[in-house]
Amino acid sequence: MLHDTQGFRARYRAGIPRWYNPWAHGGFMLAWGMGALWWFGQQLQAVRPLEWLTIPLALVFFNWGEYMVHRHAGHVKRRLAQLFYKRHTGDHHSFFVEGQMVYETRQDWRVILFPPWLVVVFSAGAFGLWWALKGWQPNVAALFAQTLLAGYMGYELMHVCEHLPREHWIARLPGIRLMHRLHALHHRRDLMQTRNFNITFPLWDVLLGTLEREPSKRP
Repeated sequence: MLHDTQGFRARYRAGIPRWYNPWAHGGFMLAWGMGALWWFGQQLQAVRPLEWLTIPLALVFFNWGEYMVHRHAGHVKRRLAQLFYKRHTGDHHSFFVEGQMVYETRQDWRVILFPPWLVVVFSAGAFGLWWALKGWQPNVAALFAQTLLAGYMGYELMHVCEHLPREHWIARLPGIRLMHRLHALHHRRDLMQTRNFNITFPLWDVLLGTLEREPSKRP
């Protein structure tokens, strides 16, 4: 049965509360995230060269978490992640399919961005990690927490870029152009549960064999 994307979009938009403001949504997330990143930066003191290695290691860890949560919670119905599954597979993948990937109004940011409260929860988790590790290595703790939060913010920004028109100058930038195409393939309804789960960089898709660069050949 063919999916009625335009019909779903009309129903979804009709259900958006009148008080919803996409600029407030995106602006709050950006302001909170940047403020938290600044705070973690203030905890750094005379960082040694070896301690800077925390950043690439934390990025690899975040990229793994991004992949695992997307694949095993966003596309598999689990009791403890039902809301995320409904929002992701139920809403996001019904609103956007390959060939209809572009948001048409700023109100559509609601189905692209995570809820505003999630950046607060994520930054609180990063704070908890910093607090737990700071007695061991204060700079490593701050860099680790800061990098994880930067990964979250990068995820949000990259995801918005992946729903821009393909000819948009941002979508044509190296790196973003690749992820734009990979994400469009992920939104194919026959591929969304098996391919292209990374949003920011396809490291774990490559390592775990789930990368799809071109449409699969069908008999």
